Amino acid sequence: MNWQQLFDQEIKTAEQARQRGNEGMARVCARRAANVIIQEYLRYIGKTPYRSAVQNFCLLQNSLPIDHPAQQNLSHLLHKVNPDFSFPKHVDLIQDAYNLMKVLFANNEPSPTTRCSNEFPTANDDHHSTKSQDG
Repeated sequence: MNWQQLFDQEIKTAEQARQRGNEGMARVCARRAANVIIQEYLRYIGKTPYRSAVQNFCLLQNSLPIDHPAQQNLSHLLHKVNPDFSFPKHVDLIQDAYNLMKVLFANNEPSPTTRCSNEFPTANDDHHSTKSQDG
């Protein structure tokens, strides 16, 4: 399954969870969808993604200029829920995932045949391993 299919699958699951009133699951799926995009973008710019979505969000946040339009979306994705498991009403992680797709791939969309892999660096691997991501 390519990265676009994985994104579509996760974002659809997020939207369905929201329709059922399960906003927590919607946020989880939206973050997974965003991670698919970010992993692909990191590969595109020559960086090896981490296993952790949060690490990927931070890696991209630190790789982009501070005024890049993706910065706000990344900030939202890294936002933690309040003690009562609520989230700021103005933050929509599903929309943030869509926005990341738009701003990261607006002018330089990777090939739709690029595949996301289940191979990630492990704790024993160097983060910038030269091992192929496509297996």
